Amino acid sequence: MKKVIQIIIGNVLMAFAVSALILDHSIVAGGVSGISTVFHFYTGISVSLCVAIINIALFLIGLCFLGKTFAMKTLISTFLFPVLLEFFNQQTYLHGLLDDQLLVCILGGFLLGLGIGLVLKAGGSTGGFDILALIVEKHFKVPVTLLVNGIDATILILQISFHSVPEIVYGIMTILITAYMMNYLLSSGKGCVQVLVMTKEIEKMKIMILNDMDAGVTLLDGKTGFLKENTEVVLTILPYRKLPDLKDKIKEIDDKAFIIVSHVEEVSGNGFTYTKEMREA
Repeated sequence: MKKVIQIIIGNVLMAFAVSALILDHSIVAGGVSGISTVFHFYTGISVSLCVAIINIALFLIGLCFLGKTFAMKTLISTFLFPVLLEFFNQQTYLHGLLDDQLLVCILGGFLLGLGIGLVLKAGGSTGGFDILALIVEKHFKVPVTLLVNGIDATILILQISFHSVPEIVYGIMTILITAYMMNYLLSSGKGCVQVLVMTKEIEKMKIMILNDMDAGVTLLDGKTGFLKENTEVVLTILPYRKLPDLKDKIKEIDDKAFIIVSHVEEVSGNGFTYTKEMREA
């Protein structure tokens, strides 16, 4: 329930930032909101309706290609975000609160990044064009970040014809602030998280990390300090976005497991800077 509430709050922040700040001041937007703005300009269809149609279409594509588990993570945001967007669009008293576009850009990027970060931190997904990026990455091994940035750049280019240069510049700034805020909240960026797990269920823990988390595992030899018994310690390194799922699965296997989490600035080598094919070779 806490995670659901967190996802809802994240969507509220996202919808408010897009409706009352970014779109209200004609600042160029990325993602589904940006492409919906393009459709709105050329067809007259409301942005919120375009967002709903695109989100549902992408949700169904994700369900077909990425499975039910991923679809369930995107379910709330897929349907809640366009509803909230239309709600904020109808609240006229929330529009025109700020006159300074730079301040709107900073505040909009901050709130949007905070909202996305809350959704991801709760184990959910904002869906959108990330779904296409994940599908392409799964089948063609193209990095998700590269694809998402490429899609956003394309959407920005499509909006050049009906936006002024300052609006485009502010839009780019908003996207950068959003990304920074999201990464700051998730403590990710280029860094990863190192997790040490001390448990009696070594084999189950190892299989879970290898199969469910798609991460590598190293078993370290250790000795307990009090009883001086020989034991093994599970070591894994993975992206921050996978940490909430990992902790939940660890507790499912052994609710008394001792977990140490620490930040890793940078990771290179097998599974990180090499693809699986290169690693297996």
